[in-house]
Amino acid sequence: MITEAGDAAMPENSSPAVRIMIGGGPAVLARPAGALLVDDRGGPFHRGVLADLGHTPDQLRHLTALGFDPYVYAAPAERVPTLAVRLWLDQLAVSGPVIDGAAELTVDQERRLVAAIHPTGAADRLVVDVDGIPTLAPGLPVQLAPGTSPALHSFDRAAGVLLAELVRRGPEAGEAAAALVDVLNRGGGPTGVLALLDRLDPALLAPVDAPIEAPIEAIRAFAAFRRATEHGAGPPCFGDELVHGRLAATVADSWIVAGGGDHALATAEALLTGNPAARVTVVAASIGTAAVNTARYVELRRRHVANDGGDGRLEFRTGAGPGPMTVTGTGRYVEAGVEAEGYAASIGRARTLPFAVGKLARWAWERRGQVTGSLLFDSDRQYLGYRLHFAAEGLAHRVDVTGAASWFLPAEVFAAELARQVELMGERAVPPESGSAPTDLGPVAEQAARLAAARQRGAVREARTMPECWT
Repeated sequence: MITEAGDAAMPENSSPAVRIMIGGGPAVLARPAGALLVDDRGGPFHRGVLADLGHTPDQLRHLTALGFDPYVYAAPAERVPTLAVRLWLDQLAVSGPVIDGAAELTVDQERRLVAAIHPTGAADRLVVDVDGIPTLAPGLPVQLAPGTSPALHSFDRAAGVLLAELVRRGPEAGEAAAALVDVLNRGGGPTGVLALLDRLDPALLAPVDAPIEAPIEAIRAFAAFRRATEHGAGPPCFGDELVHGRLAATVADSWIVAGGGDHALATAEALLTGNPAARVTVVAASIGTAAVNTARYVELRRRHVANDGGDGRLEFRTGAGPGPMTVTGTGRYVEAGVEAEGYAASIGRARTLPFAVGKLARWAWERRGQVTGSLLFDSDRQYLGYRLHFAAEGLAHRVDVTGAASWFLPAEVFAAELARQVELMGERAVPPESGSAPTDLGPVAEQAARLAAARQRGAVREARTMPECWT
Protein backbone atom coordinates (compact mmCIF):
# COMPACT_ATOMS: atom_id res chain seq x y z
CA MET A 1 0.00 0.00 0.00
CA ILE A 2 0.98 3.68 -0.23
CA THR A 3 1.05 5.70 2.96
CA GLU A 4 0.16 9.39 3.13
CA ALA A 5 3.85 10.19 3.40
CA GLY A 6 4.37 8.62 0.00
CA ASP A 7 6.25 5.52 1.13
CA ALA A 8 5.13 2.12 -0.06
CA ALA A 9 4.98 -0.95 2.15
CA MET A 10 5.66 -4.12 0.20
CA PRO A 11 3.32 -7.01 1.06
CA GLU A 12 4.97 -10.15 2.45
CA ASN A 13 4.01 -12.15 -0.66
CA SER A 14 5.39 -9.54 -3.05
CA SER A 15 6.58 -10.73 -6.45
CA PRO A 16 10.19 -10.62 -7.63
CA ALA A 17 11.53 -7.36 -9.00
CA VAL A 18 10.32 -6.55 -12.51
CA ARG A 19 11.44 -4.26 -15.27
CA ILE A 20 8.71 -1.74 -15.98
CA MET A 21 7.54 0.78 -18.54
CA ILE A 22 4.82 3.25 -17.53
CA GLY A 23 2.88 4.78 -20.40
CA GLY A 24 2.97 3.72 -24.00
CA GLY A 25 1.39 4.89 -27.22
CA PRO A 26 3.92 4.85 -30.06
CA ALA A 27 6.71 5.11 -27.46
CA VAL A 28 5.95 1.49 -26.50
CA LEU A 29 8.63 0.62 -29.07
CA ALA A 30 11.13 1.61 -26.36
CA ARG A 31 9.91 -1.08 -23.94
CA PRO A 32 12.86 -3.06 -22.58
CA ALA A 33 12.75 -6.77 -23.40
CA GLY A 34 10.38 -8.59 -21.06
CA ALA A 35 9.34 -5.41 -19.24
CA LEU A 36 5.87 -5.03 -17.77
CA LEU A 37 3.93 -2.33 -19.59
CA VAL A 38 1.45 -0.27 -17.54
CA ASP A 39 -0.64 1.97 -19.78
CA ASP A 40 -4.16 3.31 -19.42
CA ARG A 41 -4.55 3.85 -23.17
CA GLY A 42 -5.75 7.36 -22.49
CA GLY A 43 -4.29 9.15 -25.50
CA PRO A 44 -5.91 10.42 -28.69
CA PHE A 45 -5.47 7.11 -30.52
CA HIS A 46 -7.71 5.27 -28.05
CA ARG A 47 -10.06 7.87 -26.59
CA GLY A 48 -9.99 10.54 -29.26
CA VAL A 49 -13.10 11.53 -31.18
CA LEU A 50 -11.39 12.13 -34.53
CA ALA A 51 -11.70 9.36 -37.11
CA ASP A 52 -8.49 10.19 -38.94
CA LEU A 53 -4.98 11.39 -38.22
CA GLY A 54 -3.77 14.65 -39.68
CA HIS A 55 -1.26 12.75 -41.83
CA THR A 56 -1.25 10.70 -45.02
CA PRO A 57 0.51 7.39 -45.75
CA ASP A 58 3.13 9.29 -47.75
CA GLN A 59 3.96 11.33 -44.64
CA LEU A 60 4.09 8.20 -42.44
CA ARG A 61 5.80 5.84 -44.88
CA HIS A 62 8.87 5.48 -42.65
CA LEU A 63 6.72 3.62 -40.09
CA THR A 64 6.68 0.60 -42.39
CA ALA A 65 10.13 -0.30 -41.06
CA LEU A 66 8.67 -0.28 -37.53
CA GLY A 67 5.77 -2.61 -38.26
CA PHE A 68 3.01 -0.26 -39.41
CA ASP A 69 2.21 0.01 -43.12
CA PRO A 70 -0.09 3.03 -43.56
CA TYR A 71 -0.72 2.22 -47.24
CA VAL A 72 -2.79 -0.78 -46.16
CA TYR A 73 -5.39 1.57 -44.70
CA ALA A 74 -5.46 4.64 -46.95
CA ALA A 75 -4.46 5.91 -50.38
CA PRO A 76 -1.19 7.88 -50.52
CA ALA A 77 -2.84 11.31 -50.23
CA GLU A 78 -5.69 10.32 -47.90
CA ARG A 79 -5.67 10.64 -44.12
CA VAL A 80 -4.74 7.54 -42.14
CA PRO A 81 -7.60 6.17 -39.97
CA THR A 82 -7.05 6.51 -36.24
CA LEU A 83 -8.45 3.01 -35.72
CA ALA A 84 -5.59 1.52 -37.76
CA VAL A 85 -3.00 3.12 -35.47
CA ARG A 86 -4.93 1.96 -32.42
CA LEU A 87 -4.82 -1.63 -33.68
CA TRP A 88 -1.05 -1.41 -34.27
CA LEU A 89 -0.38 0.05 -30.82
CA ASP A 90 -2.56 -2.57 -29.14
CA GLN A 91 -0.64 -5.33 -30.90
CA LEU A 92 2.65 -3.84 -29.68
CA ALA A 93 1.31 -3.54 -26.14
CA VAL A 94 0.22 -7.19 -25.86
CA SER A 95 3.49 -8.50 -27.29
CA GLY A 96 4.66 -8.65 -23.67
CA PRO A 97 3.18 -8.52 -20.16
CA VAL A 98 0.76 -5.60 -19.89
CA ILE A 99 -1.64 -4.07 -17.36
CA ASP A 100 -4.32 -1.58 -18.37
CA GLY A 101 -3.95 1.10 -15.72
CA ALA A 102 -1.65 3.70 -14.21
CA ALA A 103 1.40 3.52 -11.95
CA GLU A 104 3.48 5.68 -9.62
CA LEU A 105 7.07 5.23 -8.54
CA THR A 106 8.21 5.70 -4.95
CA VAL A 107 10.58 4.35 -2.30
CA ASP A 108 9.18 1.77 0.12
CA GLN A 109 9.90 1.34 3.82
CA GLU A 110 12.76 -1.01 2.94
CA ARG A 111 14.30 1.82 0.84
CA ARG A 112 13.63 0.01 -2.42
CA LEU A 113 12.33 1.59 -5.61
CA VAL A 114 8.82 0.27 -6.18
CA ALA A 115 5.89 0.89 -8.52
CA ALA A 116 2.35 1.18 -7.18
CA ILE A 117 0.11 -0.03 -10.01
CA HIS A 118 -3.57 0.96 -10.24
CA PRO A 119 -5.28 -1.46 -12.68
CA THR A 120 -8.26 0.11 -14.42
CA GLY A 121 -11.48 -0.87 -12.68
CA ALA A 122 -9.75 -2.59 -9.74
CA ALA A 123 -10.17 -1.47 -6.14
CA ASP A 124 -6.77 -2.70 -4.95
CA ARG A 125 -3.31 -1.62 -5.99
CA LEU A 126 -0.44 -3.88 -6.86
CA VAL A 127 3.03 -2.92 -5.60
CA VAL A 128 6.06 -4.38 -7.37
CA ASP A 129 9.76 -4.02 -6.74
CA VAL A 130 11.43 -2.34 -9.72
CA ASP A 131 14.42 -3.87 -11.47
CA GLY A 132 16.74 -1.56 -13.37
CA ILE A 133 15.86 1.89 -14.70
CA PRO A 134 12.11 2.38 -15.25
CA THR A 135 11.02 3.85 -18.57
CA LEU A 136 8.29 6.49 -18.68
CA ALA A 137 6.32 7.59 -21.73
CA PRO A 138 3.44 9.59 -20.22
CA GLY A 139 2.50 11.35 -23.45
CA LEU A 140 1.87 15.04 -23.80
CA PRO A 141 1.80 17.14 -20.62
CA VAL A 142 -1.23 19.20 -19.68
CA GLN A 143 -2.10 22.26 -21.75
CA LEU A 144 -1.46 25.81 -20.61
CA ALA A 145 -3.95 28.40 -19.47
CA PRO A 146 -3.94 31.44 -21.79
CA GLY A 147 -1.40 34.04 -20.76
CA THR A 148 0.87 31.59 -18.93
CA SER A 149 4.10 29.90 -20.02
CA PRO A 150 5.48 26.34 -20.04
CA ALA A 151 7.72 27.04 -17.02
CA LEU A 152 4.93 28.79 -15.06
CA HIS A 153 2.35 26.16 -15.83
CA SER A 154 0.30 26.30 -12.61
CA PHE A 155 -0.64 28.83 -9.96
CA ASP A 156 1.41 26.95 -7.35
CA ARG A 157 4.46 27.05 -9.60
CA ALA A 158 4.07 30.77 -10.36
CA ALA A 159 3.50 31.62 -6.69
CA GLY A 160 6.56 29.59 -5.70
CA VAL A 161 8.75 31.40 -8.24
CA LEU A 162 7.43 34.76 -7.02
CA LEU A 163 8.17 33.85 -3.39
CA ALA A 164 11.68 32.68 -4.28
CA GLU A 165 12.35 35.98 -6.06
CA LEU A 166 11.14 38.00 -3.07
CA VAL A 167 13.39 35.98 -0.76
CA ARG A 168 16.32 36.47 -3.13
CA ARG A 169 15.88 40.23 -2.91
CA GLY A 170 16.86 40.17 0.74
CA PRO A 171 15.60 41.83 3.94
CA GLU A 172 13.89 44.75 2.22
CA ALA A 173 11.39 42.32 0.67
CA GLY A 174 11.14 40.10 3.78
CA GLU A 175 7.81 41.59 4.89
CA ALA A 176 6.31 41.06 1.44
CA ALA A 177 7.58 37.46 1.36
CA ALA A 178 6.06 36.75 4.79
CA ALA A 179 2.74 38.26 3.71
CA LEU A 180 2.76 36.13 0.56
CA VAL A 181 3.34 32.98 2.60
CA ASP A 182 0.39 33.94 4.81
CA VAL A 183 -1.89 34.44 1.79
CA LEU A 184 -0.87 31.09 0.31
CA ASN A 185 -1.33 29.25 3.61
CA ARG A 186 -4.83 30.68 3.85
CA GLY A 187 -5.65 29.45 0.35
CA GLY A 188 -5.93 32.94 -1.08
CA GLY A 189 -5.39 31.77 -4.66
CA PRO A 190 -4.58 34.09 -7.58
CA THR A 191 -7.07 36.74 -6.49
CA GLY A 192 -5.65 36.86 -2.96
CA VAL A 193 -2.08 37.17 -4.23
CA LEU A 194 -3.00 39.98 -6.61
CA ALA A 195 -4.83 41.81 -3.80
CA LEU A 196 -1.67 41.53 -1.69
CA LEU A 197 0.50 42.89 -4.49
CA ASP A 198 -1.85 45.86 -4.87
CA ARG A 199 -1.40 46.66 -1.16
CA LEU A 200 2.37 46.47 -1.18
CA ASP A 201 4.61 49.48 -1.58
CA PRO A 202 5.54 49.45 -5.30
CA ALA A 203 9.14 50.07 -4.29
CA LEU A 204 9.28 46.54 -2.86
CA LEU A 205 8.79 45.14 -6.36
CA ALA A 206 10.99 47.64 -8.18
CA PRO A 207 12.76 47.51 -10.46
CA VAL A 208 10.22 45.45 -12.40
CA ASP A 209 12.33 42.91 -14.27
CA ALA A 210 11.78 39.56 -15.90
CA PRO A 211 12.38 37.33 -12.81
CA ILE A 212 9.55 38.97 -10.87
CA GLU A 213 7.35 40.23 -13.70
CA ALA A 214 6.87 36.80 -15.28
CA PRO A 215 5.27 35.06 -12.25
CA ILE A 216 3.11 38.12 -11.53
CA GLU A 217 1.78 38.13 -15.09
CA ALA A 218 1.15 34.37 -14.88
CA ILE A 219 -0.81 34.83 -11.66
CA ARG A 220 -2.88 37.53 -13.38
CA ALA A 221 -3.60 35.04 -16.16
CA PHE A 222 -4.69 32.35 -13.68
CA ALA A 223 -6.99 34.90 -12.04
CA ALA A 224 -8.48 35.71 -15.45
CA PHE A 225 -9.01 32.01 -16.16
CA ARG A 226 -10.78 31.60 -12.82
CA ARG A 227 -13.05 34.58 -13.56
CA ALA A 228 -13.86 33.07 -16.94
CA THR A 229 -14.74 29.77 -15.27
CA GLU A 230 -17.12 31.56 -12.92
CA HIS A 231 -18.71 34.02 -15.34
CA GLY A 232 -18.38 32.55 -18.83
CA ALA A 233 -21.50 31.57 -20.76
CA GLY A 234 -19.96 28.19 -21.50
CA PRO A 235 -17.15 26.45 -19.64
CA PRO A 236 -13.64 27.49 -20.73
CA CYS A 237 -11.76 24.34 -21.54
CA PHE A 238 -8.60 22.92 -22.99
CA GLY A 239 -8.45 21.46 -26.47
CA ASP A 240 -7.56 18.02 -25.11
CA GLU A 241 -10.95 17.82 -23.41
CA LEU A 242 -12.69 18.12 -26.78
CA VAL A 243 -10.28 15.98 -28.80
CA HIS A 244 -10.33 13.20 -26.18
CA GLY A 245 -14.11 13.32 -25.86
CA ARG A 246 -14.26 14.45 -22.22
CA LEU A 247 -16.37 17.47 -23.17
CA ALA A 248 -19.12 17.56 -25.78
CA ALA A 249 -18.71 19.94 -28.70
CA THR A 250 -22.40 20.81 -28.37
CA VAL A 251 -22.03 22.78 -25.10
CA ALA A 252 -21.68 25.91 -27.27
CA ASP A 253 -22.28 26.81 -30.91
CA SER A 254 -19.69 29.58 -31.26
CA TRP A 255 -16.09 28.91 -30.27
CA ILE A 256 -12.70 30.56 -29.99
CA VAL A 257 -9.78 28.12 -30.30
CA ALA A 258 -6.56 29.69 -29.01
CA GLY A 259 -3.38 28.33 -30.57
CA GLY A 260 -1.69 27.76 -33.90
CA GLY A 261 -0.32 24.21 -33.77
CA ASP A 262 -1.84 20.97 -35.02
CA HIS A 263 -3.45 20.38 -31.61
CA ALA A 264 -5.42 23.60 -32.11
CA LEU A 265 -6.43 22.39 -35.58
CA ALA A 266 -7.49 19.04 -34.10
CA THR A 267 -9.57 20.93 -31.54
CA ALA A 268 -11.26 22.92 -34.30
CA GLU A 269 -11.95 19.71 -36.22
CA ALA A 270 -13.45 18.06 -33.12
CA LEU A 271 -15.81 21.02 -32.74
CA LEU A 272 -16.80 21.19 -36.40
CA THR A 273 -17.43 17.44 -36.72
CA GLY A 274 -19.02 17.04 -33.28
CA ASN A 275 -21.41 19.97 -33.59
CA PRO A 276 -22.93 20.70 -37.03
CA ALA A 277 -24.03 24.11 -35.75
CA ALA A 278 -20.60 25.15 -34.49
CA ARG A 279 -18.75 28.16 -35.85
CA VAL A 280 -15.07 28.27 -34.91
CA THR A 281 -12.43 31.00 -34.95
CA VAL A 282 -8.81 29.94 -34.52
CA VAL A 283 -6.74 32.75 -33.00
CA ALA A 284 -2.94 32.58 -33.10
CA ALA A 285 0.14 34.62 -33.87
CA SER A 286 0.56 32.27 -36.83
CA ILE A 287 -0.28 28.75 -37.89
CA GLY A 288 2.75 26.55 -37.29
CA THR A 289 4.77 25.47 -40.33
CA ALA A 290 4.33 21.78 -39.56
CA ALA A 291 0.58 22.24 -38.96
CA VAL A 292 0.17 23.93 -42.36
CA ASN A 293 1.69 20.85 -43.98
CA THR A 294 -0.81 18.43 -42.48
CA ALA A 295 -3.65 16.94 -44.49
CA ARG A 296 -5.90 18.08 -41.65
CA TYR A 297 -5.19 21.76 -42.36
CA VAL A 298 -5.81 21.38 -46.09
CA GLU A 299 -9.07 19.53 -45.49
CA LEU A 300 -10.33 21.96 -42.85
CA ARG A 301 -9.78 24.93 -45.17
CA ARG A 302 -11.41 23.20 -48.12
CA ARG A 303 -14.48 22.18 -46.14
CA HIS A 304 -15.03 25.12 -43.81
CA VAL A 305 -13.13 28.30 -44.80
CA ALA A 306 -15.31 30.53 -46.99
CA ASN A 307 -12.46 31.91 -49.13
CA ASP A 308 -11.43 28.35 -50.00
CA GLY A 309 -14.94 27.32 -51.07
CA GLY A 310 -15.99 25.95 -47.68
CA ASP A 311 -19.18 26.48 -45.70
CA GLY A 312 -17.80 29.45 -43.74
CA ARG A 313 -17.94 27.77 -40.33
CA LEU A 314 -14.18 28.18 -39.73
CA GLU A 315 -12.10 31.35 -39.66
CA PHE A 316 -8.43 31.96 -38.93
CA ARG A 317 -7.29 35.18 -37.26
CA THR A 318 -3.52 35.45 -37.11
CA GLY A 319 -1.04 38.20 -36.37
CA ALA A 320 -1.24 38.34 -32.58
CA GLY A 321 -1.23 35.50 -30.10
CA PRO A 322 -4.04 35.08 -27.56
CA GLY A 323 -3.57 36.71 -24.17
CA PRO A 324 -5.21 36.19 -20.77
CA MET A 325 -8.90 35.36 -21.08
CA THR A 326 -11.46 38.16 -21.27
CA VAL A 327 -15.19 37.78 -20.62
CA THR A 328 -17.89 40.33 -21.42
CA GLY A 329 -20.67 41.29 -19.04
CA THR A 330 -22.91 38.81 -20.84
CA GLY A 331 -20.44 35.96 -20.33
CA ARG A 332 -19.09 35.78 -23.87
CA TYR A 333 -15.39 35.25 -24.47
CA VAL A 334 -13.47 37.88 -26.42
CA GLU A 335 -10.26 37.39 -28.41
CA ALA A 336 -8.91 39.18 -31.50
CA GLY A 337 -12.16 41.09 -31.90
CA VAL A 338 -14.25 37.92 -31.87
CA GLU A 339 -16.92 37.05 -29.32
CA ALA A 340 -17.99 33.46 -28.67
CA GLU A 341 -19.87 31.30 -26.18
CA GLY A 342 -17.08 28.73 -25.86
CA TYR A 343 -13.32 28.96 -25.47
CA ALA A 344 -10.81 26.15 -26.00
CA ALA A 345 -7.17 26.75 -25.12
CA SER A 346 -4.53 24.92 -27.12
CA ILE A 347 -1.57 27.29 -26.83
CA GLY A 348 1.14 25.00 -25.53
CA ARG A 349 2.18 22.43 -22.94
CA ALA A 350 3.48 22.55 -19.39
CA ARG A 351 7.09 21.82 -18.57
CA THR A 352 6.31 19.68 -15.56
CA LEU A 353 7.46 16.45 -13.97
CA PRO A 354 5.53 13.38 -15.10
CA PHE A 355 2.83 12.30 -12.65
CA ALA A 356 4.44 8.88 -12.21
CA VAL A 357 7.50 10.39 -10.48
CA GLY A 358 5.64 12.87 -8.26
CA LYS A 359 5.99 10.78 -5.10
CA LEU A 360 9.59 9.94 -5.93
CA ALA A 361 10.44 13.64 -6.26
CA ARG A 362 8.75 14.43 -2.94
CA TRP A 363 10.69 11.58 -1.32
CA ALA A 364 13.95 13.24 -2.39
CA TRP A 365 13.02 16.85 -1.61
CA GLU A 366 11.47 16.13 1.79
CA ARG A 367 14.72 14.46 2.83
CA ARG A 368 16.83 17.41 1.64
CA GLY A 369 17.97 15.41 -1.36
CA GLN A 370 18.17 16.38 -5.00
CA VAL A 371 16.33 15.79 -8.25
CA THR A 372 18.58 16.43 -11.24
CA GLY A 373 18.37 15.60 -14.92
CA SER A 374 20.42 14.82 -17.99
CA LEU A 375 19.71 14.41 -21.69
CA LEU A 376 20.00 11.04 -23.42
CA PHE A 377 21.54 10.55 -26.87
CA ASP A 378 22.68 7.58 -28.92
CA SER A 379 26.10 7.25 -30.57
CA ASP A 380 24.79 9.24 -33.56
CA ARG A 381 23.80 12.09 -31.20
CA GLN A 382 20.09 11.49 -31.82
CA TYR A 383 17.92 12.59 -28.90
CA LEU A 384 16.36 9.70 -26.98
CA GLY A 385 14.74 11.49 -24.03
CA TYR A 386 15.91 12.61 -20.61
CA ARG A 387 16.98 10.88 -17.41
CA LEU A 388 15.94 11.96 -13.92
CA HIS A 389 18.20 11.31 -10.93
CA PHE A 390 16.62 11.15 -7.45
CA ALA A 391 19.10 11.19 -4.58
CA ALA A 392 18.53 11.29 -0.81
CA GLU A 393 19.81 9.57 2.34
CA GLY A 394 22.62 7.89 0.45
CA LEU A 395 20.25 6.35 -2.10
CA ALA A 396 20.12 7.11 -5.83
CA HIS A 397 17.39 6.14 -8.28
CA ARG A 398 17.11 6.84 -12.01
CA VAL A 399 14.12 7.09 -14.36
CA ASP A 400 14.20 7.51 -18.14
CA VAL A 401 11.53 9.59 -19.89
CA THR A 402 10.95 9.25 -23.64
CA GLY A 403 8.25 9.96 -26.18
CA ALA A 404 6.22 13.15 -26.47
CA ALA A 405 6.85 14.14 -22.85
CA SER A 406 10.61 14.13 -23.37
CA TRP A 407 10.43 17.32 -25.43
CA PHE A 408 9.12 19.27 -22.41
CA LEU A 409 11.96 19.37 -19.87
CA PRO A 410 10.49 19.82 -16.37
CA ALA A 411 10.98 23.37 -15.12
CA GLU A 412 11.51 21.99 -11.61
CA VAL A 413 14.70 20.23 -12.77
CA PHE A 414 16.12 21.71 -15.99
CA ALA A 415 17.27 25.24 -16.77
CA ALA A 416 15.08 27.31 -19.08
CA GLU A 417 17.87 27.77 -21.61
CA LEU A 418 18.44 24.02 -21.96
CA ALA A 419 14.69 23.49 -22.38
CA ARG A 420 14.71 26.07 -25.17
CA GLN A 421 17.65 24.34 -26.84
CA VAL A 422 15.78 21.02 -26.78
CA GLU A 423 12.78 22.71 -28.36
CA LEU A 424 14.95 24.13 -31.15
CA MET A 425 16.59 20.74 -31.62
CA GLY A 426 13.16 19.22 -32.20
CA GLU A 427 12.35 21.83 -34.82
CA ARG A 428 15.59 21.03 -36.65
CA ALA A 429 15.28 17.26 -36.32
CA VAL A 430 11.80 16.97 -37.88
CA PRO A 431 11.38 18.47 -41.37
CA PRO A 432 8.30 20.73 -41.54
CA GLU A 433 7.12 19.22 -44.82
CA SER A 434 6.40 16.02 -42.88
CA GLY A 435 3.54 17.85 -41.18
CA SER A 436 4.84 16.50 -37.88
CA ALA A 437 6.07 17.98 -34.64
CA PRO A 438 8.60 15.97 -32.60
CA THR A 439 5.70 14.94 -30.34
CA ASP A 440 3.63 13.36 -33.14
CA LEU A 441 3.16 9.68 -34.00
CA GLY A 442 5.99 9.25 -36.51
CA PRO A 443 8.80 11.06 -34.67
CA VAL A 444 7.85 9.50 -31.32
CA ALA A 445 7.85 5.99 -32.79
CA GLU A 446 11.26 6.58 -34.39
CA GLN A 447 12.70 8.00 -31.17
CA ALA A 448 11.44 5.01 -29.17
CA ALA A 449 12.90 2.54 -31.64
CA ARG A 450 16.26 4.33 -31.47
CA LEU A 451 16.20 4.19 -27.66
CA ALA A 452 15.56 0.43 -27.73
CA ALA A 453 18.36 -0.09 -30.25
CA ALA A 454 20.81 2.08 -28.29
CA ARG A 455 20.10 0.14 -25.12
CA GLN A 456 20.77 -3.14 -26.87
CA ARG A 457 24.13 -1.81 -28.09
CA GLY A 458 24.99 -0.18 -24.78
CA ALA A 459 25.14 3.11 -26.68
CA VAL A 460 22.94 5.37 -24.51
CA ARG A 461 24.93 8.47 -23.57
CA GLU A 462 24.08 11.07 -20.91
CA ALA A 463 24.77 14.78 -21.41
CA ARG A 464 24.23 17.69 -19.04
CA THR A 465 24.46 20.18 -21.90
CA MET A 466 23.42 20.17 -25.53
CA PRO A 467 25.92 18.40 -27.86
CA GLU A 468 27.80 20.90 -29.99
CA CYS A 469 26.31 19.55 -33.23
CA TRP A 470 22.85 20.71 -32.08
CA THR A 471 23.81 24.18 -30.83
